[in-house]
Amino acid sequence: MDFNRHISRRLHEEHEATLALWGRLEQALAMRGSKPPTEEDLRLVRDCAAQIADEVTRHFAFEEADLFPLLAAAGEGDIAELLAEEHATIRAAAQRFGELARPGGEGQAKWPEMRALALELAERLVSHVQKEEMSLLPSLEDLLDEETDRELAGSYA
Repeated sequence: MDFNRHISRRLHEEHEATLALWGRLEQALAMRGSKPPTEEDLRLVRDCAAQIADEVTRHFAFEEADLFPLLAAAGEGDIAELLAEEHATIRAAAQRFGELARPGGEGQAKWPEMRALALELAERLVSHVQKEEMSLLPSLEDLLDEETDRELAGSYA
């Protein structure tokens, strides 16, 4: 879908980057199976941990504070509530994942846990992004006027 609003395009670009990175991790983990991680695997895990840390702080916080109230005011509170609940679930998993992935952390020693958590996060993120792409972003296209879109894009920058 093509988005006309600045904020929709920005979030869409971030979603695409998230899907690409986590898709690479999911593919690498599937190919490796239960074998111990390589340095390349651990580097990719750390990249994903850094990305998810940004996602759950900046991206999620912006949606919750600035976008979900707009949806609720427009009668789309159910989808805003569902997305916020998913944010909470992803945040909790991302926190543990970040602890395990931290350089010098327990990651290599607890590889089975980190691998399982990475696969869970990849699945949750794909599902969450799909919901946002199919509901949140199209709703924003309809709800926002140009001035509000500019203000939101500026505050998110």
